[in-house]
Amino acid sequence: MKYTSLFEDTFARELGMLTSCASTHGDPFLYTSLAGEVGGSNQLLLNFFGIEEITSIASIEFWLHPQGLELSYILSNSGEYRGKASTNSKTYEVMIRTEVIVLGNEFVVAIVLRDTSALERALLAERYFQRFKKKLLTNISHEFRTPMNAIIGFVDLLHSSPLSSWQQEYIDMAGKSASSMMRNIENLLELMQVEGGGIQPNLHPFNPFDVYENFSMQFSEMLDAKEIRWSVLIDPRLPLEIMGDQDKILTILRNLVQNAIKFTPLSGQVLLEILILKQEENKIEVEYAVSDTGVGIESGRMITLLRPFSSAWENQRHGQDGMGVGLSLSHKYIDMMDSHLMLASEVGRGSRFSFRISHEIHNNAHLSTIEAKKIAFYSHEPHSTQSVLLEKYLDLLKLKVISISSLVNPELNFCDVLLIDVPHLSVSQVESIKATYHNLQIVAVLDSKSKEQLGHLRKTAEATIMTPLLPSSLHKVFSMLGKTVSQEKPLDVTVESKPEATIENAKILVAEDNPINLKLLETILRQHNFTVTAVDNGQKAVDIYLQESFDLVLMDIDMPVMDGLTANRLIKEIDKRDKRGFTPVIALTAHALIGDRERIIRAGLDAHLAKPIDKNFLLQTIDRYLELTYEKRKTLSV
Repeated sequence: MKYTSLFEDTFARELGMLTSCASTHGDPFLYTSLAGEVGGSNQLLLNFFGIEEITSIASIEFWLHPQGLELSYILSNSGEYRGKASTNSKTYEVMIRTEVIVLGNEFVVAIVLRDTSALERALLAERYFQRFKKKLLTNISHEFRTPMNAIIGFVDLLHSSPLSSWQQEYIDMAGKSASSMMRNIENLLELMQVEGGGIQPNLHPFNPFDVYENFSMQFSEMLDAKEIRWSVLIDPRLPLEIMGDQDKILTILRNLVQNAIKFTPLSGQVLLEILILKQEENKIEVEYAVSDTGVGIESGRMITLLRPFSSAWENQRHGQDGMGVGLSLSHKYIDMMDSHLMLASEVGRGSRFSFRISHEIHNNAHLSTIEAKKIAFYSHEPHSTQSVLLEKYLDLLKLKVISISSLVNPELNFCDVLLIDVPHLSVSQVESIKATYHNLQIVAVLDSKSKEQLGHLRKTAEATIMTPLLPSSLHKVFSMLGKTVSQEKPLDVTVESKPEATIENAKILVAEDNPINLKLLETILRQHNFTVTAVDNGQKAVDIYLQESFDLVLMDIDMPVMDGLTANRLIKEIDKRDKRGFTPVIALTAHALIGDRERIIRAGLDAHLAKPIDKNFLLQTIDRYLELTYEKRKTLSV
C-alpha cells in the first residue's frame, strides 16, 4: 500500500491494521476521507491509472461516478453500488464496494473497485444471442411449416383422387417423406429450445377426456399404412379438469406413439394407457404408457437410447427414418415435470414406455354415474386386447358384466344389454338375437373402417360404437340406453378415426395470406359441403364479417395489413356489439413452438391448430366447434 503523508501522520497507530486489511483484496483498493480525498491505494489502482505516485490520483469526485446516486451518499453509507470509473483514455463499468471505518474521532472510507465491463459485455451479448436464437427458431419454424402445410395437404388430396397404381405409389412415398421430415424438424426445433433453457413447465387446467380422446384420433393414416391395431384405455374415473402441462404431455405421447408405430411390423398392435394410480384429496397420480408388439430394444442400447441422435444409425439399420431426437426430447420434458421415463422391453416381443405425472385436481366433477344395468359381453376373441379393454372399461365404469361364450345362452334372458364384438356382424344376426331375447338391447362394436356395416346396423342395433374405444362414447352409450326404449329410436354413438364433418352447409370464413394454403383450405372445406368465404388478410376478414354472419372462422396469425390476433379481437367485439352469439375463431398458424399455443389462446382465440394441418383432425375440430356454436346459440335464443 502507498499512503499520502497526511494520511500516514493522522493514522500512524492504525496504519499496520489498515495495510493488513487492504492486502486481502485482489482488486483496485483505496482509502479516502468522507469528502473523497484519496489517502492510500494499492498498486493495482496505480496501475489502473498508469501512474506511480499516489499524489497523482485526483479526488474521486473527478473519476468515480456512482449510477443513480450522489458520491457523498456511497461514501457515508457502506454497501455495494454500480458505477463507472474513468481514466484519461477509457471508462470502465465497475462494481463499487464501500465500507465506512471509525478510527477514534476520524472516519476512513475503504473502497474496492471491481471491473465489470467484460461481464457486462458478456451479459449483453448473451441477451442478444437469446433474442436472436428465439427469433431464428420462430422464423425457421414459420418458414418451414407454411410450405410443408401445402405439400402435405395437396399430397393428401391427390391420394384420394383417381390415380394409376404407380402414381399412387409415388404419392404414398412423397407423403411419407414429407411427414417424416416434418416430425424430425419439429423435434429438432423443440430440442434446441429445451437445450437453450428457453422452456419451463406451463401448468393450466384442461379436460383430459377432450384432450386425450382428440389426441388418440391423430394417427389413423400411420396406423392404416401398416394395418396396426390401435387400442386406447383412458381412465373414465379421471376428473373433468386437471392441472398440467398439456402441450408437453402430448408431445411426449406423440413421440412415443410414433416410435411404437415405426418399429411395429405389419398387423401388430400399439396400446395407449392413461390410468389413475393413486388419488389423494386434491391430487391424482396418473400413469401414461405406450406399449407395442414391435422389434424390442436390446439391453445394451437402453443406456444410450435417450441421448440426442444416438438412435439415428439404429433407425437406418432397421430401414427407418428419424434423427433420434424424439426420445431425448421426451425424456427432458418428463424430467422437467419431476418424473422419469421407464422402459420395459424384450427383443422380438415389443416395448413399453411409461411415465407418471402428479396432477392437481382443478374441477373434481366426474362423468355421471350410470344407472345399474346387467350387461352380457360376447366376443369372437375373448382374450384379444380389445376384449380385455372393453371389460376393463366396463369395470372402471362400475357396470355389472358377465362374459358369455355363445349367443345362445339362457343368461341373456336376465340381461338388459348385449355388448357384441364380432367382425362382419350382419343385420340378420342382430334381428335373430332380438327375436329370441325380446327385451335385450344390442350394442355393436365395429371397426373404424366398417362404414358400410355401420349404415346397416344403425337401423337394428340400439347403439354402435366405433374403435378405438373411448370413455366418453362408452359412457354416452350406457347412460342413454335406458332412454332408447321409451323413445323407440336407436341410439347412434359413432367415434371414427377418420371423421367427416356432419354439419353441412355451415358458413366458414377463412383468412390466410399464403395463396397456396388458402387454396388448400378452400378445397378441403368445399369437398365437405361447407360454404366458404376466403380472404388474404385480417382487415378483409373484419370488413366482410361486418357485412354478414358466419358459423366459424379459420384465422392465420401472421398476415399483412392486419394480423390474426387483432382481427380476432375486432370480430369478438362485433359479436358482442351486435349480439350475434358465439362464433368460434380457430387459429391455423405456423406458430407452433412451445409457448405459442398458450400465447394465442390467451389472446382470445378459441382453438389453436399448428401447420401443417392434418385434414381429418381439422374436420373433427370444425365439427366439434360447430356443434358447440349451435348449442350456445340455441341456449341464448331460449
